[in-house]
Order: sequence, then C-alpha cells, then structure tokens
Amino acid sequence: MDEGRGKRVLVTGCSGFIGANLVREFVCRGSEVHGLIRPGTDLWRIKDILPRLTLHSVDLTNADEVKKTVRGVRPQIIFHLAAQGVYGSDGYEVEILNTNLLGTFRLLEATGESGYDCFVYLGSSTEYGTKVEAMREDDFLEPVTFFGVTKAAATLLCQQFARRSHLPIIILRSFSIYGYWDSPKRLIPRAIGAALNNAELPLTPPGYRRDFIFIEDLMEACLLAPKTKDLSGEIINIASGKQTANEGVVDLIQELTGREVKVRVGSCPPRAHDKTFWVGDIRKAKKLLGWEPRHTLRDGLEKTIAWYRIHKDEYDAFYAWNR
Repeated sequence: MDEGRGKRVLVTGCSGFIGANLVREFVCRGSEVHGLIRPGTDLWRIKDILPRLTLHSVDLTNADEVKKTVRGVRPQIIFHLAAQGVYGSDGYEVEILNTNLLGTFRLLEATGESGYDCFVYLGSSTEYGTKVEAMREDDFLEPVTFFGVTKAAATLLCQQFARRSHLPIIILRSFSIYGYWDSPKRLIPRAIGAALNNAELPLTPPGYRRDFIFIEDLMEACLLAPKTKDLSGEIINIASGKQTANEGVVDLIQELTGREVKVRVGSCPPRAHDKTFWVGDIRKAKKLLGWEPRHTLRDGLEKTIAWYRIHKDEYDAFYAWNR
C-alpha cells in the first residue's frame, strides 16, 4: 500500500498517540510530511524522527495563522487529528470547544480552496452515546460527555463542508485505539506497566466494556481512505466489531506477560462514557474501504507488550511506582 508516496501530507495533532504513528507511516513512504502542533507541545513521541518532519507551531483557532501555514504547505492529503478533552472536560470546556470545533472550522476554511486530494477527519465513538446494539454510522447521536458533543459537532461540520463545496472529506470514527505511543493515562499502558513493575492497578467495577482496535489496523484504514473514491461526506466506523471488559483486558495482559497484576477492582470510579455495552458495526468499512481489522486483541497486545518492553523507561517516568 503506497498511498501518500511522494505527496505533501499535513497532519494536525502529529505529536499525539495516533498522530505519532501516522507521521511515521508517511515518513516511511517517502512523503513530504508537515505536522501542526500547538506552541509548547511535548514532542517525546516523535523526537527520533524530527529531522524527517517539517513542524509548524500553529494555534488552530487563529484563522490567519492556519491560512498562512496551509498556503505555504499546499497539502495534497490532510489528516485532522488534533483534539482536546478526551480525558475529561471539567473547567476546560471553552478550550475544548475552541480546539475541537472552532479549530476544525478554521482548518476546513483554510484548506477549502487548496485543491487537496483528500481530507480525513478522525472522529470518536463517544459521539454515539449510550446504545444497546452495535453502533452504526447512521445512529442518532447522543453523546454523554462534552468531548463527545464537540466531536459530534465537528463531524457534522465536516459533512456540511463536504456537501456544500463538493470537497473530498471523509470521517473515520474510531473506537478504543491502543498500541505504540499510547497515552500513559490509558488502561492498556497502565496495565502493562503495572504487570512489568509488580505494581497495583486501579480498575473500574466489573462489566465495563470497550471495542479495542489496534493502532496498526487504524493506520491501514487511514492509508486506504485517501485512495478510495467517491466517499465525500461519509462517516466510517473503525472498530474491531467486538467488545471486551476492562478486567478481561487485564487478565489477557497478565497471561501474555506472565506477571500477576495487583488489581484494585472498583477503586477507579467509572466515567460518564464508561458503559457496559460498547461495540462498533464495521460493515460499512468493509464495503466502502475494503477494510477490516487484521489483529485480534491477543495479537495486538502481544505486539504492544513487546514494544512497551523496549520503551519501558519512557513510560515508567509517568507513574508513581517509579518515584
């Protein structure tokens, strides 16, 4: 798969978990990769490839800054990943609203006349809210978090631009991504770290489930999207189509590491978006992208654990067991 080879690619949020993986994919394909970052961003995930990237420190809410950068880059493929508030919004609602919605508007506005081949917006399964059946792209959106509300609004904004101006804009709505360069705050890195350090792990009460999708599978979907024709305005779930309880993930990590985790079940209160049913319908991805996940949860965790062992010191620095 050689999509992006030799092309100018612009990635917002390139220093984040998903962005760091995506810019590596395009760098390896010989693309001219430009990344948009907020001023003062920690570049720990991409420090080893900085010489192969062109970074632009830009406030996405500043129309003049965004337009100037877009005119200079003249991107052919755009991935909009920048977002705030996934880990909570208390006290930061205005900042989250500005980044997730106004920032998306500014980027759509600035790129609207640049003649790009494809604009891919990364949505979130939090847009759906509580459901009792596998979540479909045409479901009514009932987000239960402020983050989910802003992501849903940004998705609708992307669709409106696509339809109004006939622009090649695609929305990939991702579920619970895990893998290389994941945030140290999230379940899987914390559970792996707890296993390898013989440490305690706070966990939600039993029964809370998620649809976990490995980062390599998401990358494949991201690479397929720009080469697939006639998808303007489409929303496509990127999920595994299976759900797993948090405690089931921890059990599998214990098995794969050969280490016992000291789990404190129920010591981590469930958040608004933690649900006992959470799974995506991926029939549309199969039909329109020809995509489906290649990795089972076991496969993905095996690769993640092997990668984590190499990068263990970088992650241990975030946790109390190393202090």
